[in-house]
Amino acid sequence: MKQEPKGQFVDEAPAPSMTIMQAIAQARETIAAMTGLPIDSVVQCKRSENLNWGIAVDVVESPARMGDNDLLATYEVEITAGGDMQSFSRIRRYHREDRDG
Repeated sequence: MKQEPKGQFVDEAPAPSMTIMQAIAQARETIAAMTGLPIDSVVQCKRSENLNWGIAVDVVESPARMGDNDLLATYEVEITAGGDMQSFSRIRRYHREDRDG
């Protein structure tokens, strides 16, 4: 830390920032660990003005016995630029055949 002219201290190095690929990997790992469910796909990744990442991931909540009609859920996490999870929520449940176009 260095001292500014008015006696205030300022950190010299900015907070570490995750890349998009690191944020997605962190989200996948976090959601899999918290739900115990297999990841189907990453459906959204966006960075906010405060440099946090918002990532939405689909998981298979219940595999279909026959065919391609698994019950899926979309979970969303917010991860800080330093890699800490700020929020976690399930935002949607749907059958695979009902997926939006």
